[in-house]
Amino acid sequence: MKEFKTNWYKIFQALSLDVVAGAIIFSLAIGRYYGVQIPWSIIIGLSIATWIVYTFDHLADANKIKGLASTYRHQFHQKYKKALIVAILMFLNIGVITMYLLPTSVIEIGLVGVFFCFVYFLLLQKTSFWAKEFYVAVLYTFGLFIGPVFLSYQYIKVIQWLLVPQVFLLAFSNLLIFSWFDFFNDKQDKQPSMIIHWGIKKAKKRIQFVLAIGVIYSLIIIILNFNEPTSVLQTTILLMYSVLILLFKKDYLFRKNDLYRIIGDGIFYLPLLFIVYAKLRQL
Repeated sequence: MKEFKTNWYKIFQALSLDVVAGAIIFSLAIGRYYGVQIPWSIIIGLSIATWIVYTFDHLADANKIKGLASTYRHQFHQKYKKALIVAILMFLNIGVITMYLLPTSVIEIGLVGVFFCFVYFLLLQKTSFWAKEFYVAVLYTFGLFIGPVFLSYQYIKVIQWLLVPQVFLLAFSNLLIFSWFDFFNDKQDKQPSMIIHWGIKKAKKRIQFVLAIGVIYSLIIIILNFNEPTSVLQTTILLMYSVLILLFKKDYLFRKNDLYRIIGDGIFYLPLLFIVYAKLRQL
């Protein structure tokens, strides 16, 4: 197990810390676009919720695999199962404490999110549950918008609400592409996914369709609301889509050493460009 000790970034990825970082950045960008400052209590709550959902997901998958898993991520969760369960319980307690620092409206909608997370955890116990990518994309989008929306819902314009389904489409595209790359490993480990359920040929066409809808959606928003903040944010999102399209079209270039996962999760750092630009321009 020398690899676990030497490759720090693989550990960082296996722990889903790159996903947590991306969620924080994207939520802050959404807050900036909506004209609100996201308090640290919400950022901490989002970080804990994101990490617990992804870690529980990986633990549930790893627990179903008989023998050694095919992927490093699941091997990691097999090896450190007990420690990760203890960490989940610890962060749950921290999350409960953090709730007392949150605005009431955020707590109320957050409890709805907790309910749907609980439902998701129950569904994970079923080997027949294959729509993981869709459900996780919904939860991810819900988490990103809790803070920005409930701190500014009185001032959000109709055009700004269009960002919600757009972020869902982006997250869904990302997860589908990851499952596309993981097709053979998931099949070997008997892990359900939308790609396996559809079959590789149908999945390819459907991923192309979701990507196309996402790009067209961004262009329509720019046309409908051509102002500086919207144009800059949508350009950033189009850049994110461009990376996903490149990963999908040239998949053979990104399979080695899980490079696709590094790049695919890395696109959620790109909204930092919008944050910096908006701050410099005082948007």
